[in-house]
Amino acid sequence: MTTRGDGAVPAWADDSRPWASPRVGVPVERRDPWELAVHGARAGLLAGLALGLVEIVASAVLRGDPRLPFDFAVAILVGPEALAAAFPVAASVALGTVIHLLLSVVFGAAFLAGLALTFQLSARPRLMLLYGVLFGATVWEVDFLAVLPVIAPGLTGQLDLATQLWNGIASYCLVYGPVLAAYVIRVRPGELERWWLTDDEGVA
Repeated sequence: MTTRGDGAVPAWADDSRPWASPRVGVPVERRDPWELAVHGARAGLLAGLALGLVEIVASAVLRGDPRLPFDFAVAILVGPEALAAAFPVAASVALGTVIHLLLSVVFGAAFLAGLALTFQLSARPRLMLLYGVLFGATVWEVDFLAVLPVIAPGLTGQLDLATQLWNGIASYCLVYGPVLAAYVIRVRPGELERWWLTDDEGVA
């Protein structure tokens, strides 16, 4: 700590003050791959369940078909015939649920990995929510506007605009991404110190 000739500590160097600059070299995050993978899977699972529920409700309201999210997920593997009314309900629900949750877990792990690589695991809550919204939008854009037309071109144009809006971009930006962010805010995986809190505020 810097001192003046009279032995007094300048105000700007007094790190006991709440607004003092952080000490150099104090770690605020820990990046254990296994820990991040586990928390990413948990976050993705929770976000996937929330997203699935919203999509089922939206499909029931907009098209009168709560099966649509399951059928569409299955159609990625088996083709447009999965969207036909004759396709077995049990197979659609079972396979669609597995596909949806597996993808949700993978994307959850990717979200945590991205935060770790960019040193954002300890980002402020509002910023974390913004990251979640942007990540949800990115997942939708990449999956349904870039990847889907390549791996399943037969599904292009199968959904009307309202369904694409509410089951797609709105659900991913307002549900999936924010739930991922909320998990990170609540659990703070890999965080050693909540740097934005002052000594007076304490750590919750």
